[in-house]
Amino acid sequence: MEKVSAVECTSYETEVVYLAVKEAIQRIGFVIPEHKTVLIKPNLLTQNRPEQHTITHYSLIDALCRILSEKNCKILIGDSISFYQQGLTRKAFATSEIDVVANKYGATLIAFEEEQVVRITRDLRGLKELYVPKILLEADMVIDACKLKTHGSLRLSGAIKNMFGCLPGGYKQKIHRWLDDEFELSDVFLDIHRVVKPALSIMDAIVGLDGGPTALGRPVKVSRIIASSNAIALDVIAAKMIGYDPEKLPILLQAKKRGMIKNFEDIQVLGEISPIKFKKLVKKDLNRTFNKDGIFIKDTYVDLSIDDSKCTRHKSCIYACPVDAIKEVHGKIVLDTSVCINCYYCTFVCPEKAIKFMPSPTNKFIRTVRWIGRL
Repeated sequence: MEKVSAVECTSYETEVVYLAVKEAIQRIGFVIPEHKTVLIKPNLLTQNRPEQHTITHYSLIDALCRILSEKNCKILIGDSISFYQQGLTRKAFATSEIDVVANKYGATLIAFEEEQVVRITRDLRGLKELYVPKILLEADMVIDACKLKTHGSLRLSGAIKNMFGCLPGGYKQKIHRWLDDEFELSDVFLDIHRVVKPALSIMDAIVGLDGGPTALGRPVKVSRIIASSNAIALDVIAAKMIGYDPEKLPILLQAKKRGMIKNFEDIQVLGEISPIKFKKLVKKDLNRTFNKDGIFIKDTYVDLSIDDSKCTRHKSCIYACPVDAIKEVHGKIVLDTSVCINCYYCTFVCPEKAIKFMPSPTNKFIRTVRWIGRL
């Protein structure tokens, strides 16, 4: 029987969260190892602030770092934001205040778009191949530090969906265009989970987001820290807590179909789950396909181009590209956007900074609206 703990936590005050997180981990009998390299994967989404409740609150990351420090672990905190903004994930670490936590505990911040990726082809169902940051596979343990949010298409954004942020840069947006429906996308999330193998999942459900996953959602006080060594079981309990039927959630249906959880009832809840009714599912039809021409799929991701005036043909980008999208043709370095997966790694290895981001007008417009909203 899978175990999921739920511990009351009524505020984001650092000490209160630390005690709740520690108790949640202890209740499920999970033991943090000593002297290991542990990577914490929060949900940063984009360059949002803690009070918007779209991201994992920094106090949860602080609690995990404190617990890991007590075990003399080396701490990494890694993510890659989903929407292109200048400054990318590094700036998101600052706006989320997770950079302050990292500095406090001597943790290393990892922006996955800056990391070398490795090609995975075995035991995948969503796609024939995945490109995953190598550092995720090198860590001794990964902790999935997710946020309780609803999602317009997938209904729930929890522990399993948080794994999508392991993929670097605009690669996430491109994957949406390669798939036909939520079930195929769910299989990609589950594939990533199986590749990365998070040992512990812990959810910031102190304040959930109803009508998320963006800041347009409504914050709801849920007052819980939820933990499990099985991310799917955690998502099942989180769904039930907010009044969602797991049988109507594509990620959970695919997980059961794949044998990643036996059923949705054989889960032991350690602690009290107080049902809190979130609004009805935004999208009820489980068979409806993606609108690939929709603005948020077609027009928001960002392609790359090479600035010939800066390029010195150093070729580091050619060697770094995992899909051979960059080549030298007649003495000129060219980038094939039809092959490129938009992982953005080449932009960080180029010594001349000759590879440019080319945001679409839609991306620029959304960024302007976001900037105005901060004033």
